[in-house]
Amino acid sequence: MDREQAGSARRNGFTLRELEVLRAVISEGKTTAAAHRLGISQPAVSRALAQLEERFGQPLFRRTGNRLQPTSEGLALNEEIEPIFTTLARLRTADINKSNPKRLRIAAPPTLSHRLMSWLSGSFLKHNPGTTIHLEIGMSNNAVAAVADDNADLGISDGFIRHDGLTVHPFRHAVAHAAIPAGHRLADKVEITPEDLADEPFIALTRRFHQRNVYDRIFTERGIQRDIKAETATSIAICEMVREGVGIGLVNPFPVCLRPYEGIVFRRFSPRVDYVTKFFVPAGPVTPIAQRFIEYARRTVPADAYSHPA
Repeated sequence: MDREQAGSARRNGFTLRELEVLRAVISEGKTTAAAHRLGISQPAVSRALAQLEERFGQPLFRRTGNRLQPTSEGLALNEEIEPIFTTLARLRTADINKSNPKRLRIAAPPTLSHRLMSWLSGSFLKHNPGTTIHLEIGMSNNAVAAVADDNADLGISDGFIRHDGLTVHPFRHAVAHAAIPAGHRLADKVEITPEDLADEPFIALTRRFHQRNVYDRIFTERGIQRDIKAETATSIAICEMVREGVGIGLVNPFPVCLRPYEGIVFRRFSPRVDYVTKFFVPAGPVTPIAQRFIEYARRTVPADAYSHPA
């Protein structure tokens, strides 16, 4: 295939995601590695390749052992699309920063948004006149996707983050605590174990969270049955249900405990389960305003009894 054919194919309705998959598979040689690099699933990579080859009308890869080798057509197409990604990379760095250097787009999950980022953003704005902030609230995986796709300049999460397109800045470290209704028989204990929670009414995270799997494994290994009354997606929701007397929950105490939570006591859970709250930005140069925000957070967020700087 010559350059003219490749150029014609490039204009034949390909999506940017399909072209990203092409480049990643050529670079990595495996769909699993390409999926990890792009932060998507391996089946999504395979589907994108199949759609790309269907639109292109020719095979773009051949399998050699356990690796995918690009055909001459695949290499020619990759060469044709390279200027697209060169331009995107340029736009994502200095040019964007110069066009709006005082606008900060933040993506954060609900608990961190309501207990930390809302007041921290307000304080940052007071000390940085002329700055504007857009705070987008969603699940942790949505925050990761927003930053990776350049729809946000800065994200924050206490979840597990593994994405080659992001740079992580650890911020605060804490260990799991049990949230217990004040006056409960366990409220006077210094430390809570799985055995203490046997058959106790329990409020759990939903199963899509990594921490839920960690807790389930701990209880299963010890043969402890919990009486799960409710499942929810945020630590704030767990704490509100605890306060209403629904049961006991396990949470990351940061940033929940930055302010008093009336009607609840928090007790360290053993065995130890670690949480690291971290900021993350797109890989490459950090925008000056995002860097200032991270530094401001390190100076401004107060010390508490449940966490320490990471």
